Amino acid sequence: MKLKQILIWLCVTVVLLPTMSAHAVEGGSGVYSLGLVGPQAGIAPDPGAYFTYNFYYYKGDSTTRTSSSSLVQVPGTGLELPVQVNGSVQTEVEACAHIFTFTYMFDAKVLGARPGVSVWVPYVTSDLSLAGNGVMSLTGPWGNTWDFPLSGSAEPSSSGLGDITLTGKLRWQEGVMHYLATLNIYAPTGKYDKNSVVNAGRNHWAVDPMMCVTYLNEKIGLEVSGAAGLTFNFENSDTDYDSGEEFHLDLAVIQHFSEQFHLGLVGYLYKQLSSDSGPGAVDGYKGRVYACGPEIGGMIPLSDKNNLFLKARWYKEFSAKNRMEGDTVFLSASVNF
Repeated sequence: MKLKQILIWLCVTVVLLPTMSAHAVEGGSGVYSLGLVGPQAGIAPDPGAYFTYNFYYYKGDSTTRTSSSSLVQVPGTGLELPVQVNGSVQTEVEACAHIFTFTYMFDAKVLGARPGVSVWVPYVTSDLSLAGNGVMSLTGPWGNTWDFPLSGSAEPSSSGLGDITLTGKLRWQEGVMHYLATLNIYAPTGKYDKNSVVNAGRNHWAVDPMMCVTYLNEKIGLEVSGAAGLTFNFENSDTDYDSGEEFHLDLAVIQHFSEQFHLGLVGYLYKQLSSDSGPGAVDGYKGRVYACGPEIGGMIPLSDKNNLFLKARWYKEFSAKNRMEGDTVFLSASVNF
């Protein structure tokens, strides 16, 4: 019985556990929070200082089917026995982030545009649930086969400071058209442990240039916005893992009924353009997901010069590939000084 338990433990370790991380991009998602830039994506505020609080919530799941084979060495015998594992791994994640943003827009012109800078500081809490079930088939030295049911679960969690984002921006306006070019730099400041399945930080640098465009016809209150970005990930120095390049696009169609109230539809799409590289990476294994949902927002005057801007939006994901699929909620409140 003792030998049987040793064999099962070895087979689970060698064959089943690697499938627990079967999501493209290290950590299962990119550094950019999909849907972060929605309505008025191309519109930057007037010169001055602004403080924004964003609440981000995500809940998603995925099921990974596995069929793997390997050779397992029997301790103390020198024998290597073939083993086949067939099963599935269910992954569920629930994450929230409190994102504090300070923005300053300068009263100047650079290349005909108004420049600005932002600093994003997130505090992240993540809970992960992993459950694996399957059957292990072990072939003995004389061709006889034994089947053993396998099951296991884990519920790791993490909370702490996330990766701080530094953003430079340039804003142009031509009539009803608004343009905003931004460069996001993600610094590995977040809490990270390479031996943990879930982390608040990514432990690698990333650069994400974005181009945002907004059509806003104030006469009829119609707005159409889009924000496209391309994320370039650097290597995680602790794991030697390098996530591939990622494309993301946020979209919004909004009807402004007044300065105090708007309502509309938002969406995003994500597609990984290149494969990951490094230990455990699989060539050609790329992530993809789409999402859409409603947006509501408005403005509350606080004084002659100060206003409170409120927004809420919900995204329902679909057609996910090699990543989670679930729901995303954003709540934001911004005030000018």
